[in-house]
Amino acid sequence: MNQKKLPRKINILAAILILLVGVFIGGYLVLKSGKISAGELSDILSGQSISPSICQPDVNDSAKDSDNDGLKDWQEIQLYKTDPCKQDSDGDGYFDGEEAASGYDPAKKAPGDELPGTMPKSPRPLPNNLTIALQQKLSEQLRQDKISPIDASGNLLSSQELEQFPGVQQAVWEVTQHKDQIFAPEPINDSELKISNDNRPSAIALYTKKIGEALTRQSSKIIDSEKTEAQVFLEAVQNNNFSELNLALADHQNIYQKFKEVTVPSDFLELHKQQLNILSSLIIVYQSIANVQADPLKATLALQQYLEILSQMIGWGQKFQTTIQTHS
Repeated sequence: MNQKKLPRKINILAAILILLVGVFIGGYLVLKSGKISAGELSDILSGQSISPSICQPDVNDSAKDSDNDGLKDWQEIQLYKTDPCKQDSDGDGYFDGEEAASGYDPAKKAPGDELPGTMPKSPRPLPNNLTIALQQKLSEQLRQDKISPIDASGNLLSSQELEQFPGVQQAVWEVTQHKDQIFAPEPINDSELKISNDNRPSAIALYTKKIGEALTRQSSKIIDSEKTEAQVFLEAVQNNNFSELNLALADHQNIYQKFKEVTVPSDFLELHKQQLNILSSLIIVYQSIANVQADPLKATLALQQYLEILSQMIGWGQKFQTTIQTHS
């Protein structure tokens, strides 16, 4: 993994406000014109409703999920009493399937929406799509006249001016405050690893050799070796071409699996698990950037998280070298 920083600073608030400003202003003007209800505006801003002409629920088809929200049509209609043509029936930023899987009622807004007979996950997991969650929070502030993208003279406010609204700051904070949770590595137990009590120099030498072999990338002959990961990220987004990024993602997923299969001397176990955690978080970063069109907010956070991962990698490398030296 190349350890070069991204060439430009990411401003989460400004980037997302710029991204949403078109939808935001359009929704504001429509709402003020009185041509649409606040509830319908929420649907427009969140992008959650599917046109009835396209959405044709069928309770007799056990596999059909018309709105692709994680609940089958028959579950929505017969069990949860939700809208099979709307991914987020209660408009709280969570897809219906996400809520049901976490023990919450997809037809009822929080608080007090725990499903009877379940053990809801606590804290409640973040929505899978952070951009949609932010859109919904901003639309709520909009309906309550707590924010406006237009000044008293009818001029469009800049992103810097929009940032000054407490409602905007609160909405962004609510969605982005759990960044560590968003990019948390996949939990791994010692039982999933091959651990040896042999810490002799020969065993450690074999371990480091296997680690080196695991780090070999399959795409090294396809992707320019001089290109940093930051360049791969930015070029993918700028050119809307994710072929190189997906190759690199596959490499990291392959490396992660190989690391789990290496026999680890017990003195190196914690370092090995740290490296697995770093790789796991990096994979989430890659996946988030690859999904930038569907969730640009999460992709923006991923770029920031990438810089933190680089710092973690440097710290891990220093600890690894020190541990090697103490066993030589």
